Amino acid sequence: MSSASFRVKGRDPARVEPPSVLLISDEWSPTRGGISRFNRRLAIAFAAEGYRTACLVKSVSALERSDAQEHDVRLFIAPATPDGPSLFVPSPEVLKWRPDVVIGHDIVSGAAAWTYTQYYVPDAALVHVMHTSPAQNESFKPHPDRAKRIAAHERRMREIAADATVVAAVGPLLRNRAEAILDSGDVLQLDPGIDIPDDPRWLRRSPPSNSIVLMVCRAEHIGPKGVDIAAGAVAGMRFPHHHPPPELRIRGAHRERCDSLKDDLVTTFGIGRDRIDVREYDADPAAIAHDLGHAALFLMPSRAEGFGLAALEAIGLGTPVLISGRSGLAQMLRDSYPEVAEPMIVPVVDDLAEDIRVWQKAIERKMDHLDGAFGYAGEMQRRLAGRFRWSTTVSTLVSRLPAPASRRPKS
Repeated sequence: MSSASFRVKGRDPARVEPPSVLLISDEWSPTRGGISRFNRRLAIAFAAEGYRTACLVKSVSALERSDAQEHDVRLFIAPATPDGPSLFVPSPEVLKWRPDVVIGHDIVSGAAAWTYTQYYVPDAALVHVMHTSPAQNESFKPHPDRAKRIAAHERRMREIAADATVVAAVGPLLRNRAEAILDSGDVLQLDPGIDIPDDPRWLRRSPPSNSIVLMVCRAEHIGPKGVDIAAGAVAGMRFPHHHPPPELRIRGAHRERCDSLKDDLVTTFGIGRDRIDVREYDADPAAIAHDLGHAALFLMPSRAEGFGLAALEAIGLGTPVLISGRSGLAQMLRDSYPEVAEPMIVPVVDDLAEDIRVWQKAIERKMDHLDGAFGYAGEMQRRLAGRFRWSTTVSTLVSRLPAPASRRPKS
């Protein structure tokens, strides 16, 4: 697919080059969860479709710069201030590059993207992507002023959306909630694509020799992500003596919290120390893909999950998954494949004992019949690959931007 051109108010109509897209995020490698994961993948998709693509981040390692260059994405570093790098201070490199579209992500960079289009590149179109439901997320956080935080978050969402060229939300669950917050039916639903490796060994996979049950999440968010549900479920599992006992691997803790989180889960749920492994998030996307592609089962027992991109990536690698019925991914799968999606969806009712019981049985069913679980995972991998593509995500977003026009080259 060749890149499109879209009209940006105030720009010279003689310009003929592909439009430039600037995404703003606090990081390039997704070490802090699904928002940066989505940002990286969307940037790569824009570049693959022929758009001049860049990302403004707070810092860049050599590994990250190499990863971005490999995908034809340019990385800009936010200017330094006494308080550290700031996404709100204008970057001379970005201003010289002159983006036609600026994409911001919710609480991470929505206000920064708004600032750029209001003050530094006023001719650029602003795209605001919503990734969270304030009421859903804050309900599980131990803040004494949750109601005030929810109201403030929703107020910011409305203020940014009022000036945005496009307001989008990831998946159907967040689109519905965003429309309620904004009192608008004009929120664009952006469904992520599913990545299927070119290597045929990722197709029609067989169960691995290990019994790793994997979670990839921000592990400090124990309640929203259902880390306690997973630990309790795996701790109580029965397993045949001739099979290795399942091991719960949690990828996504802060480096200094790995050991203490493991100790807490061992003490609380009685899971054997040799059956739980808590690791920090790895900045190398290949390392995360290795975990996702070599586990026996991926879990996402979230009490609050706007979408669940890590689970979709696991499906793309042919790994069996169990996902919360409260997630946006579950709603997307039910909307798209109501007749076949249910075996991977497990309810979460926010009663810890009941959720542990239900998830324990669901995990046991998968682990007791791994051949069938991998066969079903392969079937869902093929179905989703035919329907959800990142190129479609890009074209869906571009279709909402102003009409095509030619442009003069940038200096």
